[in-house]
Amino acid sequence: MCSKSMTIEDGSFRHLRNLKSLYLDGNQLSSIPTGLPPSLTLLSLEVNNIHTILKENVSHLGNIESLYFGQNCYYRNPCNVSYEIQEGAFFQLEKLSLLSLKSNNLSYVPLKLPPGLKELILYNNNIEGVTKDDFQNLTNLEILDLSGNCPRCYNAPFPCTPCANYAPFQIDTNTFQNLKKLKILRLHSNSLMTVKSEWFQDLEELQVLDLSSNFLARDITVTTFPKYLPKLVELDLSFNYELQRYPNSLSLSPHFSSLTSLRVIRIRGFVFQQLKSSDIRPLTHLRQLEIIDLGTNFIKMANLSILTELKSFHIINLSDNKISSPSDSEHPAECDNKQEPLLTSPMASAGQFYTGEEIHYFRYDEYARSCKYKRREAGPWNPVINKQCSEFGKTLDLSRNNIFFLDPKFLNLVELKCLNLSGNAMSQSLNGTEFIHLTELQYLDFSFNRLDLLYSTAFQELINLTVLDISNNNHYFTSEGLTHMLNFTKNLPKLNVLLMNYNEISTSTNTEMESLSLQTLEFKGNRLDMLWRDGDLRYVNYFKGIIHLKVLDISENNLNFIPLQVFDGLPENLSELYLNNNRLKSFSWEKLESLSELQVLDLSGNQLKTVPPELSNCTKTLRKLILQKNLLTKLTPNFLRDAFSLKYLDLSFNEIQYIEQSSFPENVVNCLDILLLHGNKFMCTCNAMWFAIWLNRTMVNIPRLATDVTCANPGAQAGKKVIFLDLQTCQHSSLSIILYVFLTSLTLGFLTLSISTHLFLWDVWYIYHFCWAKIKGYSRLSSQTTMYDAFIAYDTKDLTVSDWVLQELQVHLEEQGDPPLQLCLEERDWIPGWPLIDNLSQSIQQSKKTIFILTNKYIRSGNFKTAFYLAHQRLMDEKADVILLIFLEKLPRSSKYLRLRKRLYRRSILEWPTNPQAQPYFWFSLRNAMATDSHRQYSKLFQETL
Repeated sequence: MCSKSMTIEDGSFRHLRNLKSLYLDGNQLSSIPTGLPPSLTLLSLEVNNIHTILKENVSHLGNIESLYFGQNCYYRNPCNVSYEIQEGAFFQLEKLSLLSLKSNNLSYVPLKLPPGLKELILYNNNIEGVTKDDFQNLTNLEILDLSGNCPRCYNAPFPCTPCANYAPFQIDTNTFQNLKKLKILRLHSNSLMTVKSEWFQDLEELQVLDLSSNFLARDITVTTFPKYLPKLVELDLSFNYELQRYPNSLSLSPHFSSLTSLRVIRIRGFVFQQLKSSDIRPLTHLRQLEIIDLGTNFIKMANLSILTELKSFHIINLSDNKISSPSDSEHPAECDNKQEPLLTSPMASAGQFYTGEEIHYFRYDEYARSCKYKRREAGPWNPVINKQCSEFGKTLDLSRNNIFFLDPKFLNLVELKCLNLSGNAMSQSLNGTEFIHLTELQYLDFSFNRLDLLYSTAFQELINLTVLDISNNNHYFTSEGLTHMLNFTKNLPKLNVLLMNYNEISTSTNTEMESLSLQTLEFKGNRLDMLWRDGDLRYVNYFKGIIHLKVLDISENNLNFIPLQVFDGLPENLSELYLNNNRLKSFSWEKLESLSELQVLDLSGNQLKTVPPELSNCTKTLRKLILQKNLLTKLTPNFLRDAFSLKYLDLSFNEIQYIEQSSFPENVVNCLDILLLHGNKFMCTCNAMWFAIWLNRTMVNIPRLATDVTCANPGAQAGKKVIFLDLQTCQHSSLSIILYVFLTSLTLGFLTLSISTHLFLWDVWYIYHFCWAKIKGYSRLSSQTTMYDAFIAYDTKDLTVSDWVLQELQVHLEEQGDPPLQLCLEERDWIPGWPLIDNLSQSIQQSKKTIFILTNKYIRSGNFKTAFYLAHQRLMDEKADVILLIFLEKLPRSSKYLRLRKRLYRRSILEWPTNPQAQPYFWFSLRNAMATDSHRQYSKLFQETL
């Protein structure tokens, strides 16, 4: 959390001459600091006590581009006064492109804003209306957010005050007439009753329009505004339901067919009883429409075959409705003339359906007081659809409805590739006819139901099914005496992935699963301990019939032992075996010989106390071994001898006290890519001397080595880092012997050398060079395998750059990205005590890419030049262009090398955007550049010269 109070003296930041961004959120400041450096382009003063802004307060911010003054007066930071902004206070800021004044109790739009402004955030204020004069000179405005003024307060999960007499937000007919470049307009939660076409007559470039959480249920049936928005790409009409009414259908205005560029339309929470063909008819003409979101509408009946009229759809979301028996949907005419009156809105009972998906509509400002995780002016919410599922093609989400029974006519969608039926409490005994029309279906999510596998023919009609998820269907599996035909997989010829997690399966009618196609089986959260009881051999070959299985996850199965016969009953092609989070106290390591292709073995979270005497005698193929969170106290003397295939070893969070040299032969451990040792209880006595020395000189990647690989005993060393262990006390006892042997050897050697040189000068000279050549020619080269995705080279002495790397770059690439990347950072991953050139060379050689974070000051430094030459040398030696450049400041125009790189491979040069809205594209471009083989992007002529 941010600190709650702070005193800033004038000129406190003046010495930071290269400072670009300054965040002072949540510090109860009552005024804008003075004496800020002229290099500043972004200033954030949110969640403070600044209630007045005058011209002289901001006159020193001439180069500022982004200003955040939000949340200085709202329910989480009350002030009980009106927010005052002097007329023309910001007009002198000619470079200002983004101004945020959200949540400030502001009652009017500030006058005389700078004409260069591109983004204006005014949501959650007390502005009751806007006129044509408010935005008259903002001809360059691209994003305007007026949401939350005159809010719709029904069901709001936060303090909410509507305008007087529940009046809607007033918008003058010509308010937006000068905003020719406006692309995004947000009018969320403004109690709007109508949408006038005149508002949009001049907004020819508008692409995103948010009209959610208003009162537009009636107006949408007759509105004409869509005909003025030919370039609109995204439209949000969600949660516009009319209180105490439950209309029969949606009834969109026919003018919605004019949105010829529309790709996304959201109509969540509109509340209507049935989905009819006439409801979506205006959308059937939209050839660009890909995503239709109709979730949380309390739809009771829907003839899904009408969805085929939407020819270009990619995702249709009907989750969180009340769609039920397909037999009811066959007779929709029965309710055509009915309209059900309600004493309360159906949304009053919708809480059971709410998940994290509705955060955009009902939980703004979630991270208002968090400096690290605060999301700046987040864009519109996107439906959370399983990405892996939607990648197959046309997707239909019917999750969390009331579909208790499936009739073949109900799902008559031949082109469907992905179907989500999770959370419907479906208890039907599937017999292989329910999905007969879904011949192209490849992904089926049937999780969180009550699947009854009475017939082995279940799902057999899905001849193209690739992924099947039947997790969390434990209802009937926990009942006694029922039939469970788990060999249904034999009838699915293309099934590749099967998820059967958390079903508590403890019995099976058939003693063996069968499949000729299945490669990945997740069986975690079941009860294999019941199937593999001591003395019961019926199920020891349970997975053997899945002959092409490569990945088997049987974690969390309450196993305290595994019968020896089970290993012989595992598929021969198995390459990954996950046994984590069971209760194993021992493991039959010798049985790994039967798994000739095993590469990954996860035994974490068990109660193992020993490792195999010699791992290489058990398996020759294992590349990844995970033993974290067990009870290991020591390693066997020859644990890793000859285990050259092993590249990843996790021994973290055990109780290991000593690691002997014989357990960790250097010719093996030096070939590891990653070794995890943190969370153990190392004894830092003289017996650990070899281990401490090895840690200080090894080049193996050991995460958290400098922070969490610590001593537990003896008391004087407790808590100290093993790599900083003082070894002098261990050396004193043998120092005299070592010195005696050394001096004696030196004396005898000197005499022998002198006599030999006098008598056999040329022979000695020849022998010397011969031996040196032998030694030099056969010395082992250090491993050049890449351990990191990228090495980050930056000016560690520049606090602003360091803060950007650690708070932005590291978070986006290592913590938020998919997949997460492994970065090499000087302050975290360099080996303490090593020379700079050795650390630089090692980091560049062991990283797939070298990313330079450049400022004008850093470019002139010797560290940059050294690192750059080393990275450039790889292009000469290995023909591998690993260099990526990120400029945090304006690019130097005079650089010939920069112009050459732009011509050869432009994507290797990135600039940190000044507009926060462009930052997601920057991270996308960076990940794309990191994943690209650079020299293959050069021109053909240049490639031929390499």
